[in-house]
Amino acid sequence: MNTPLRIGKSYRHQLLYICLIPAFFVGFSFLYNPFGMKEYYQIGGMGFGFHFIILATILMAVLAITRLIFSAIYRHTPFLWWHYTIWCFGEVFVYSFFMALYTTLFYAGQYNYFVVLSNCFKFAYLILVYPYLFLTLIQIILNKNAELNAAPAETMVKFYDEHKRLKLTIDPTAIICIQADANYVIIRYMDADRIKEYMLRASMKSVEGTVSSHGLVRCHRSFFVNPKYVKMLSKNREGMITAELLHPEVASIPVSKQFYKQLSELL
Repeated sequence: MNTPLRIGKSYRHQLLYICLIPAFFVGFSFLYNPFGMKEYYQIGGMGFGFHFIILATILMAVLAITRLIFSAIYRHTPFLWWHYTIWCFGEVFVYSFFMALYTTLFYAGQYNYFVVLSNCFKFAYLILVYPYLFLTLIQIILNKNAELNAAPAETMVKFYDEHKRLKLTIDPTAIICIQADANYVIIRYMDADRIKEYMLRASMKSVEGTVSSHGLVRCHRSFFVNPKYVKMLSKNREGMITAELLHPEVASIPVSKQFYKQLSELL
């Protein structure tokens, strides 16, 4: 649960959730009539089939919006699996409110909204837990399969000075950026919740091959950056491009036009 979330960041990767979860909701409700839903939705002169289609449409609309917001946030904010679990519960929570509102309108005031809401919570959570679990397990299996099929690689970055002496070994996901400073490079990295710096007597060229193979990209002749720590790219009136980082303690870093496209495609 405390491992980084690894699912597609683009909105098209979320279409599977938007389409399959409402489809499951309708199919499961028709086949198994969970908690007497068919009888509960014999209201307003309409059959349960009509109401289930409308409820599935409302669910699809809720997911279309929440998954769009999720995709936008996930592009710029690291997620852990427990963050994602809370997000999924939140989606069902929001849907339950709209489900209750729709149901109350058809009951024409026969029941208090909060009485209907408690039933809708029960219907929504106990039915939708199955497709959410299924799709999440599929994603975990795909991730594990990719890890098993991947070629073995050195998991830690090893930094050597100009005399080929090992000076620093660090997890690449902890590195925020690397900056050239005369005959040194300054490595900024996360240590627990603190940002630290290490000054290494080496050139940018000597570390380029190592850091590039571990996910850092060159954004300027004097900088490498880890894309996962980039919050956004901005351009001022003079056309200068800078990368704002997730940690405000680290100043924005310049981005050369020749490296802009490569970096922006990774965000």
